[in-house]
Amino acid sequence: MRPETSDNSNPVEEKDKLRRWVSNLQLESWQLELLITGFSIFLLATSLDEYDAFRSYIEHNRLAPSTDSSNPMLAISVIVLLNTIPWALRFFLINLLIHLLLRGFWIGIVGLSSVSSEIHYDKLKLKGKFRKLLPERVKSLDQLIVYLDKMSSVIFAYTYLLVFSIISVMLVFVMIIALSGAGFSLMGMASQSVIYAFLGVILIMAIMLIAFCALLFFIDTLTFSSLKRSKYFNPVFYPIYRLFSVLTLSFLYRSIYYHLITNYKRKQIVMVTMGLLGVFYMSRLFSDWDNHSHYPESYGTSAYVMENRFYDDARGDSHIQLVSIPSKYVKNNYLELFIRYRPNQNAVMTFLCPGTVDMNGSRSFIEAFNAGMAAQRDSTISMVPDRIASGEYSATLKEAVNCLTQMFEVRIDGVLQENLEYMFRIHPSKGEKGFFVMIDLHDLERKKHILEVKRLDFNGAPFMQEVTRDKMSMKLIAALPFWME
Repeated sequence: MRPETSDNSNPVEEKDKLRRWVSNLQLESWQLELLITGFSIFLLATSLDEYDAFRSYIEHNRLAPSTDSSNPMLAISVIVLLNTIPWALRFFLINLLIHLLLRGFWIGIVGLSSVSSEIHYDKLKLKGKFRKLLPERVKSLDQLIVYLDKMSSVIFAYTYLLVFSIISVMLVFVMIIALSGAGFSLMGMASQSVIYAFLGVILIMAIMLIAFCALLFFIDTLTFSSLKRSKYFNPVFYPIYRLFSVLTLSFLYRSIYYHLITNYKRKQIVMVTMGLLGVFYMSRLFSDWDNHSHYPESYGTSAYVMENRFYDDARGDSHIQLVSIPSKYVKNNYLELFIRYRPNQNAVMTFLCPGTVDMNGSRSFIEAFNAGMAAQRDSTISMVPDRIASGEYSATLKEAVNCLTQMFEVRIDGVLQENLEYMFRIHPSKGEKGFFVMIDLHDLERKKHILEVKRLDFNGAPFMQEVTRDKMSMKLIAALPFWME
């Protein structure tokens, strides 16, 4: 509990009371450290899998980069951030485990010192140089208690400093990548107006300046505020420091940083940092260790590799990335094929089927509000879009389905499957949007077969260049075996 204060109190007495309260809090801080460490370890250990599922959902359903987007780099940068967070969480978890181990050792030493706090070297009957070396080099239990207590508290605070520093770096990285995407998008629109080209050049130059300033900010941090000590450079660096203190959120944790670099030697800080990073690196090597040197790594797709991601009954809790069939065993002579709709195919679909753009009929908030008010005033006005009521939407769907035959090629054992009837479908697995087709297999023998799916892809970046048919080609996206029953 904080000490009570009074308006009539002597400021010196109040300062002394506050100092005594902080001192008592510091003496008991190990209890809070253990409580927070144990709770954090429990949350981190149980939430990593949950976070992976959340990240997968965001990447596959909300942030799939669309190559015809005005700023696809934004989605890519957020994905990079989402993929970096697990590294920070695991690093955080390892450091907390180290802290818990040191605190447990410290408590053991405290308990042992309550029985006996002295080391009786005379009972060892040491000879030669050992009689001088051990008493000088071996800490007493009281000294060890103080040393471990200090080390544990520093590691506890330093862990949070490093984690927040990683977050700061990623925030600046995401900002730069997102702005770069906007700049290149403006450059790609240069053919429409000179203003876009001018704005794009200005934005790219501003991004380069921001990146340079960010580099200076992080160099100053890593070199223990060396730029702030420069007689001639510090006036220039001052506004950079003030700006990036906000952009990186470093104002939240810089007190820890300045405390460490002013109370401990640089060599000690570097050694602790390298030690923690070394433990983290070794843990990553151990988790990635694989001695199956004669087992192929699956890159792309191959008919010689059985991949669970292509089968509904074997994929588990993962999302459908490309294609999927119910099982590797096909019954009733019909094969259900689901092809995932990828936003990076929007440019190709817009080129092939321009009339199918915005089939979802989404409205802005203002449009929906105005339509609702009009329907309230006049009962003859329907909230159902006119194109649906007139049958236009059904015709658009038919046109879109016909276009799908140009986008995909399906082969079984190398034979092109013709006259396939595609349909739109939301898969019951994770709600993935895609295209469904039923393939008749009555003429196939009861044995192993290879299903190949090819997709028409644009060879380039549509948001930076014109989409033309000669720049498109069919690419294999999946090759999977199945067996007839």
